[in-house]
Amino acid sequence: MAKILVVDDEKDALTAIEAVLSSEGHEIILAEDGVQALESVSTHPPDMIVCDIEMPKLKGFDVLVELRKDPVTSKIPIIFLTGRTDITALVQSMELNVNDFLTKPFTVQELIAAVNIQLKKNRTRVP
Repeated sequence: MAKILVVDDEKDALTAIEAVLSSEGHEIILAEDGVQALESVSTHPPDMIVCDIEMPKLKGFDVLVELRKDPVTSKIPIIFLTGRTDITALVQSMELNVNDFLTKPFTVQELIAAVNIQLKKNRTRVP
């Protein structure tokens, strides 16, 4: 299946997302903050990233901006996760060209569907 980088500063969230996506046959790489995420992408480029927005050191928005600057990483699909319920986070995500957005708490089915949709879209994109 796909290699997916999961980025979240909440260890319980990391563990839960890893369990769900591993059970779907994906290879999962974990990062606890945005700095680790960028380091991981540079050494082990994933097929997709599932990333929390609110994290210490480097927020999800900052990770997205950095990845979109580099032609090698600019096309990696990114799904944002957030506990924020205000429309501001969604608007900023869309302005930064995020691929999808899930509000916590989300269901297992919502996560799996979002991942599958983005993987399918990425396979059909013309380079």
